[in-house]
Amino acid sequence: MDIVEKLKLKIAMLEACNEDLLVAIGVHNDRGEYHLSAECMRKIKKTNREVERLKAHLQDQQNFLWVIKDLQDRGLLSEAVKKYAHQA
Repeated sequence: MDIVEKLKLKIAMLEACNEDLLVAIGVHNDRGEYHLSAECMRKIKKTNREVERLKAHLQDQQNFLWVIKDLQDRGLLSEAVKKYAHQA
């Protein structure tokens, strides 16, 4: 599994976790356990920050793969690798 698929899977997992936490908040509110609802909200906020970070990383990876594919299609990738190898 490549990194793009792993990132997509991790994002989906975190988003599903948030949905479960939203259900838990409703249950805790019905029971009057507001401190537990607040804890769930803190977890949701933390998870949302992580999801945003992963989405940015996913976009970077997809852009990088697009550049590599474009260079391959134009036949420039092997030239760039050769020049880099000679500089090292």
